[in-house]
Amino acid sequence: MTAGRCTYDSPVTQLESPADVSESSAKGRIAALLGHSAVRFLAAGVTSTAVDMGLLFVLHGVLKLPLAPSTLVAVLAGFTTNFLLNRIWAFESSSPVGKQTARYMVMAGGNWLGTVLLVGGFVKLGLFYLLARAIALVILSVVNYFGYKYWVFRDK
Repeated sequence: MTAGRCTYDSPVTQLESPADVSESSAKGRIAALLGHSAVRFLAAGVTSTAVDMGLLFVLHGVLKLPLAPSTLVAVLAGFTTNFLLNRIWAFESSSPVGKQTARYMVMAGGNWLGTVLLVGGFVKLGLFYLLARAIALVILSVVNYFGYKYWVFRDK
């Protein structure tokens, strides 16, 4: 007893405060959310877009290199970043990389074709082209997630 208070600190009887419980359960929810492949897929997409656009800015905007080769290098860097992050982190795949690369390229071609067709179709329906592109992006992101998860990066 210290000044009228009990200072007994047995690990058996010591309870977490409501704030500690709330904090630990919030951390658990965040960890579970970040552990989900869909969240990691989206983070990989944001990261690869940042690599693409950041490198384009450096190559063309800062170094004043020609736009076409700067764009090509930036797109390839973003494309590679996206493949690696999805393979290693988002879907944690250990299957042979060659087959996955081929499947990824098929998905990329389908994605390009789907983008062109969806944006063109939505514009013909009267949508503003940037809104059409945003809607196509959402639709194809869902398609890509499931395509990557169950086909490209699926482990046998």
